[in-house]
Amino acid sequence: MDKKFDSDDLTGMFDTNDIQQNQALTMVGYIPLLFLIPLLAASTSKYAKFHANQGLILTIFAFVSAVIDKLIGFIIGWIPVIGGIVSTVVSVALGVAVLAYIVIGIVNAAQGKAKKLPVIGELLDVIK
Repeated sequence: MDKKFDSDDLTGMFDTNDIQQNQALTMVGYIPLLFLIPLLAASTSKYAKFHANQGLILTIFAFVSAVIDKLIGFIIGWIPVIGGIVSTVVSVALGVAVLAYIVIGIVNAAQGKAKKLPVIGELLDVIK
């Protein structure tokens, strides 16, 4: 497997009690815009903040994907047949990517792991 699709497991950096207490709460943070829930509800938890940061990255990725989808649809969607096909393929691919990141994040949080999202997880480290 390519290393860029498998991020390092940082779970050892977090307290086991912190992980157990906030595990369910961190799962919600991977639904775009809901990263605020673990951030605000467990404001002293480093584990919750880690997952809230990953949720923020995912929210930004989902927003950018939606903008790219609309731009491509607007720019080439008017081309007969080919434009519609390309626009649909791009739209589905971006939607699948966002959904895959949501699932990966929720699974990691459900397992009590602290792993950054593949490829995009390293882009931003705002919430500490």
